Amino acid sequence: MSQSILPDLSPYREDLDAIESIIKSKFSSDASRLTEISNYLLELGGKRIRPILTLMTNRFCGGTYQAEQLFEIAAGIELIHMATLLHDDIIDKSSVRRHKVSPFTKFGMQDTLLAGDFLLTRAFRLCARLDPFVIDQTERACIELTEGEILEVPLYSTDHCLDSSLTIARKKTASLFRLSSVCGAFMANSEPSTIEQLGVFGESIGIAFQILDDILDVTSDEATLGKPIGIDILERKPSVVNIIWLESGSKLAKGLLAPPGEDQCESDFCKEAIEEIKSLEVIPRAKELALDYAMRSKAALDSSSKSITNCDLNELKSLQQLIEFTIHRLG
Repeated sequence: MSQSILPDLSPYREDLDAIESIIKSKFSSDASRLTEISNYLLELGGKRIRPILTLMTNRFCGGTYQAEQLFEIAAGIELIHMATLLHDDIIDKSSVRRHKVSPFTKFGMQDTLLAGDFLLTRAFRLCARLDPFVIDQTERACIELTEGEILEVPLYSTDHCLDSSLTIARKKTASLFRLSSVCGAFMANSEPSTIEQLGVFGESIGIAFQILDDILDVTSDEATLGKPIGIDILERKPSVVNIIWLESGSKLAKGLLAPPGEDQCESDFCKEAIEEIKSLEVIPRAKELALDYAMRSKAALDSSSKSITNCDLNELKSLQQLIEFTIHRLG
């Protein structure tokens, strides 16, 4: 497969900088610890894929996207994402994020939890002044995020299947991809059918991204991933990879149905699990599933392009490149 890279983001750099300025302005607090944690997380970096999606879909639909409101929407969505990262680190007890000490480890559970709540509140303050559609869609995304988190019960606590794993991916990860896409389209005064099609586009590529993360948790390495590998195995998460492995009938996979044991035993189990998963058809099946969602995303994007009178073809190409980038990462 030919190499695929992220779209050229230089045309968006000035606007992304403006969005980041809005984000930073929301870190102000009488409690300096909240500002410190928020700044620390922001400085860890990231792809900023959600704000980029908001900008791209807006211009794709013929919007000028120079409105301050669009930047506030993009900033609000990224603030929500940042809050979920803080909460995820607490739930996962993650010690590392993006090659650095995680906020959870650096600042402790209580302060990190409160900082996440702080960022969520700041995000809703941004969205509360906007159109009721944006407010409703933001509420929907946040409810789905919460549902996804609480549905992600360890495999030893409840029964899971591939459908429930994909439901968790749709709610926990893809909900913000969908929110970014529909808000960008809405702010361009798009038709309801176009907004819905781009919602499918965002949700589908979001699920593909999550499956890819599940795969990388097994196939990557700590230096590349920015955190230890095998976390999903150690935490007994109902990831797509774990579910496919468990449904393969492997005796070793039955270990996912038991609570974690002693540290040394867990280290051995994780190592053996990764080796076996790589030797079976687990990863190819997961990749096939991710590719299917990437193709669903492409189909929805192509369909929406035919319904937009003043569709920006350059932005269509950029959005297609995002899909190709995802497919390329699947190998």
